[in-house]
Amino acid sequence: MNTRGFLWGLIGLSVLMGLSIGYSRVITTLYAVQMQAHGWMLAAVALSQSIGMLVLAASAGRWVSTHGPRPVFVLGSAWGVLICLLIPLVPTFPALLLLTAAASLAMPPRFVSINTIFMSRLQELGKQRAGWFRAAHVIGMTFLGAMLATTLFPLYGPLPAFWGAAVIFGVNIVVFLVGIGRGAQAHAHSRGGRAQASLLRLFRLPLARRVALWEFSIQSLNAYFAFYIVIIVLRYLHLPERAAGFAVAAQGMAFVATLVAAGKLVMRRPQASRRIGGAMVLGALLGLAMSGSANGLYVCAAMLGCGLGLLQIINLTEFALLGETIGFSQAASINALSGPGGGVFGGLLGGLLESWIAPQPVFLAFIPLFVLLGFAQAHGGRRMAA
Repeated sequence: MNTRGFLWGLIGLSVLMGLSIGYSRVITTLYAVQMQAHGWMLAAVALSQSIGMLVLAASAGRWVSTHGPRPVFVLGSAWGVLICLLIPLVPTFPALLLLTAAASLAMPPRFVSINTIFMSRLQELGKQRAGWFRAAHVIGMTFLGAMLATTLFPLYGPLPAFWGAAVIFGVNIVVFLVGIGRGAQAHAHSRGGRAQASLLRLFRLPLARRVALWEFSIQSLNAYFAFYIVIIVLRYLHLPERAAGFAVAAQGMAFVATLVAAGKLVMRRPQASRRIGGAMVLGALLGLAMSGSANGLYVCAAMLGCGLGLLQIINLTEFALLGETIGFSQAASINALSGPGGGVFGGLLGGLLESWIAPQPVFLAFIPLFVLLGFAQAHGGRRMAA
């Protein structure tokens, strides 16, 4: 398969993967609400949706290294099909919690497989396109998945909705095998024959620690904003619901647009792009912590999306650089652990602190983290390859 065809196949699959994750997560939440879940019960559902990434990230890397990405991706997606077919057949909350955790085990094999392929071909695809893959995933998960779920679940109920999720997982398998699976197998697998090291040993490498901390921080802030900006707008600032929606949309659209459009800038000026991205994030955090108006929130949300987008492009290319050193499947395992781990942390942070502090000032707590990461990068970092 030629490079252009492979690129578009990869982007299409990334959209579908995002759709399957976003759609299944939203219908699971809607199903829990239908069961009268509240408080700790909803928090338990949210945690169960991410537990698989934390449990299987390292194992998925070993499986991809040993067997190649094709069978691992197909197995993970087939597991997702099976669990989605089972969930509505046992309509109790304990069963939902257990089966949601089981469904989350499908995510690491899929995520690590596709990221291994992506990293192994990034040099060929062009590093300026590093953000396209993540942008496609975000579009599928955040926009298409949520829209489809909130349309179908109220109309048809849990059984058709979850069986629809099973169909989407099945379509993932078909698109993978037809679109990129044949051309990716040998290429990605060829680097996997090296001896596997534990993730703890890999984290002794300065580059591994650095990219993992950046990914953890980016995804943590993304998750915190996406969830708690709604609570801030409605409960603390007493602004209308549309203000919360516009703020989330402004951040998401700016993030995706930056991932798609800023690749060439980042490749030409990597250090300047990192400084600009960091400055935009810090400015946005200050503004989000202090702003009391809808317009101020929109500006700061868009600034946050642009800044995180620049940092994300840089970190994706450095994950590929790490893959050249330790093996792409192992780099993908680190990505699978650090990103979702940050998402879980960001999602839980506000809830854990809200009894003592309102969520809006918590944005200030992210400032020291990004400042320290910036100093560590400046003084100990290895330059990103142009």
